[in-house]
Amino acid sequence: MEIIFSIVGKIGEYSVGPIGEQFGYIISYKNNISTLEEKILKLLEKEEAVQQSVDGAQWNQQVVASEVKTWQANVRKRIEEAQKFLEEDVKANRKCLNGWCPDLKLRYSLGKKAQKNTQAIIQLLEEGGKYDRVYNTPPPLEVRSSPTGWFKDFESRKSTIQNVLDALKNDKIDMVALCGMGGIGKTEMAKEIERRVKYDNLFHKVASAVVSQKPSLTKIQGELAEMLGPKLEAESLHGRANELYSRLKNKNVLVILDDVWEHLDLGHIGVIDAVKEKSCKILLTSRNEEACNAMRIQKIFPVAKECARLPLAIAVVGGALRNKSDKKEWKAALQQLKMSNPHNIYGLHKKVYSSIEFSYNYLPSDEAKSCFLLCCLYPEDYDVPIEDLVRYGVAKRFLKGLGTVQQTRELVHTIVKNLIRSNLLLDSDMKEYVKMHDIVRDVAISIASRDKNGFMVLLHEELEEWPQNDRFDSYTTISLLLGEMKWHPTELKCPTLQLLQLSGRNHSKTFPDNLFDGMKELKMLYLQDCRSSLTTLPPSIQILQNLRMLNLQNCCLGDVSAIGTLGNLEILGFPYSEIEELPLEIGNLSRLKLLDMKGWQYPKRIAAGVLSGLSRLEELYVDGFRNWGRTTTMEGNGEVTNNNASLTELIPYSNQLVVLEISVPSILYLPKELYFSNSNFRFRIDIGIDFEPENVTYLFENTLELKVEDASDLGEYREIRSLLKKAVDLRLDIVKNLKHIWFEKGQKGILPCSLKNLTIRDSEDLEYLLEATSDSTPPNPFHLLRSLSLERLPRLIGICNSTNSVEITLTKEEEQNVSGTENQAKMLSLFQYNLIESLTKLEELVAHRCDSLEVIFELEGRNAEESNIFNNLTMLSLEDLPKLLHIWKKGPRDIKGFNYLRFLRVVRCGSLKCLFTPSIAKLLVKVEEIEVKSCNEMEEILGKELGDEENRDVIAFPLMKTLILVDLQKLECFYTEDNHAFEWPSLDKITIVGCPKLKMFVSTSTNTPKLLIKKKINTPKLKGVHTNYGKFQPMVEGDLNATIQHIIKGKGFIFQ
Repeated sequence: MEIIFSIVGKIGEYSVGPIGEQFGYIISYKNNISTLEEKILKLLEKEEAVQQSVDGAQWNQQVVASEVKTWQANVRKRIEEAQKFLEEDVKANRKCLNGWCPDLKLRYSLGKKAQKNTQAIIQLLEEGGKYDRVYNTPPPLEVRSSPTGWFKDFESRKSTIQNVLDALKNDKIDMVALCGMGGIGKTEMAKEIERRVKYDNLFHKVASAVVSQKPSLTKIQGELAEMLGPKLEAESLHGRANELYSRLKNKNVLVILDDVWEHLDLGHIGVIDAVKEKSCKILLTSRNEEACNAMRIQKIFPVAKECARLPLAIAVVGGALRNKSDKKEWKAALQQLKMSNPHNIYGLHKKVYSSIEFSYNYLPSDEAKSCFLLCCLYPEDYDVPIEDLVRYGVAKRFLKGLGTVQQTRELVHTIVKNLIRSNLLLDSDMKEYVKMHDIVRDVAISIASRDKNGFMVLLHEELEEWPQNDRFDSYTTISLLLGEMKWHPTELKCPTLQLLQLSGRNHSKTFPDNLFDGMKELKMLYLQDCRSSLTTLPPSIQILQNLRMLNLQNCCLGDVSAIGTLGNLEILGFPYSEIEELPLEIGNLSRLKLLDMKGWQYPKRIAAGVLSGLSRLEELYVDGFRNWGRTTTMEGNGEVTNNNASLTELIPYSNQLVVLEISVPSILYLPKELYFSNSNFRFRIDIGIDFEPENVTYLFENTLELKVEDASDLGEYREIRSLLKKAVDLRLDIVKNLKHIWFEKGQKGILPCSLKNLTIRDSEDLEYLLEATSDSTPPNPFHLLRSLSLERLPRLIGICNSTNSVEITLTKEEEQNVSGTENQAKMLSLFQYNLIESLTKLEELVAHRCDSLEVIFELEGRNAEESNIFNNLTMLSLEDLPKLLHIWKKGPRDIKGFNYLRFLRVVRCGSLKCLFTPSIAKLLVKVEEIEVKSCNEMEEILGKELGDEENRDVIAFPLMKTLILVDLQKLECFYTEDNHAFEWPSLDKITIVGCPKLKMFVSTSTNTPKLLIKKKINTPKLKGVHTNYGKFQPMVEGDLNATIQHIIKGKGFIFQ
């Protein structure tokens, strides 16, 4: 038979023209079919990539071109036709005469159809090349919490909250309001309702915004949009409204609008049409029932009418007296409350005012009272930077003129924490920021405006004219929001003014030259968002010889050389401002303690010599500037330095530096003689890594990001060793000649002692992180490590090369279940059994493109009774590990640990046959999401385990919500054995794509002596299965196995 086809094959080779083509269909029909199958897989991969691009475009609110959708439709149609051809026509290839005579006519037809399908698919692949861009912007993860615990319901509140929830569930009600006076607890109730709604999955999304007394519609639009996708791109109110509406359309969204004072036009914001179309519902809080009626709120719920139960009043008084046990103190406090004379503030009950004022008076120090009042200098619902309070504290002499800026920072942060505990301030969602309740702020402004304090705070609307006031001579502190000013005063007498804070988002008028003439006692000047009005500093700034703090934030600045005349300046900041040059005159500020140029991206230069003049400098922040000068030696010409400042200028006073944040283009810009000996020295230093200015914190822990081409280049930099030892956050990109990072012998001084976050990338030669001695137990430099990321390390074989690792031997039965590569005395394990105890605090582990790794967790040799390991690990991501054979290797079956793992992701690990064994699966009680993709040898998710055959335990994944299985060509089942039952009470999403051999999810047969019992898989929340092209198959008979069987039976290659 083969001879016949060989002869026919030769005929085909020499045939030409149409006859040869016809013979080719008969002779090459098998090759044609094989080629078609390959092209189908390639087209499926291309279509998946394009779909990711489409998803990304939709997430970014971009319109997908109609030609892309047409291409996708053509792909689906072509693949269905090709798969139908393979399923029906190819299987019909029968032979006559008991198989001795092939059906040449049928083979001709098959070869021709296969080639035709292949050519069509190739054309689609070529066309799909135009749509290659893949968006990788995932929506941000939400922090989800149970609605129980910290929110303390009053009995009178429980029914109100439940009534609101019932109203939101009612299809006939679209808008609901909580209404009551200020300080009554409406906002906290709304937050609790938001938590319960999220916990119960009542809505697809929840978006909230604070409206406040003087609402900014664009700000409200922005806050809502960012919870639904990326930032809005349109600038006009109408354009932003259209964008926001497009995100709400055809969704199920709850929009929460907090602190509504007056009628709010929901149409201008962009939500009313979505409400009418049943795409969203509104929950708002307000102290004005008339405003709710004007907005046609369908259901208004009054909140806590009894004044004696005002939550804010109770909270602040309780906070003030929380540590008081003497009855006399409580009686004295009651008397003070009764004698309080509250001012008239709209919507504020007098008992709330009295309570807040009482708590203010009870503050233990003038510094605490000052910090509290300083927080009212910012707009309502503003995130107040604690660093601003720190710098005001330096200028106000919180430490009586003694101590460092860092010591003042520590004091202010302690004060703020106590104010939060006293319920006078609130935590912010932003790190190193704090918020003030609008009611508390109203009272604070009232207190601060009295004669003794002398505050003027006008921030509720943008001013068009300077305030008309005959009492400027009595003010000590002024905070104004400037709009499009018609005029500025030509002469302003403020003889007692010490603090001036001006913000001008829409202020374009240039400040008059004599603006500061009447402010000679000014000690603190803060100008923010003055991008048009500060291109030239008013010459009168030179009069401010008592100025201690100057902050010019987010301003567009021209010549700033006049600042060099302010000889008493201690704090100077230009954060996020655009500035051409830091001129030489700034070097005259001999008293300067802090220089902040955080966020600088575009300055051309810092003049040479500036830094060397700042002899008292304690803190330097220059994170975005990289154009440093560098001293070089040129042949025959000695040393040459360009006109920019170099870091050699820091050498004379480097021993007094407390904080340094810098970014340099390469290690060559770091002087070898630079050494930081201050025991309290903190640093964030980027060397050779492209800087991304996104970190606005000032309480950062020691951070080093280092990129060099060759490890030998580090030899002469002794300070690098010190930085490696002190680093808390460390990122290393050392390409060549680095086999290990730390030594245990001979150089004990450079072992890390505080390391919490470690990232290592792109090191060609790295084998181990730690070089241990052969005659001792490896040290534990990783006892604080929380995050470990290992990326593109082709030779990495372990954390430590300790010789105390266990030898692994396999039984004959075990040898049959592993590959030849695995059957060796010692495997290449990232975590050897004797090092596991050294990483007890590890929370996140990432290993990507580490080509040599075979095992992640080596557990053989562990004592089950003593082990309770990796119980802080929450996230494990493994990607492109071609030799990985085990994530968890061996170990006792009753081992303990891994109880808090929430996210497990495994992608392109081509040698991995299963994810875990039953003994490991039982530990994963907190896992929420498992994602497995492109693991070509994966046969089952849960693998067989020796000695487990007779075990009948139920394996439960109580919190697992998402399971994603994609491109697993050999996957047959989640678990093939029938000895375990499974429970997935929380599973609500399962995706299966590219798993052609999958026949069922798990075996549900239970063998008894008399019959075979079939049981359903327990997935009460699962609605169906997601497959190719975004298709969704609803559950069949409420059973996952039955659903998968239905998909296979009805749609053939749906898992291909």
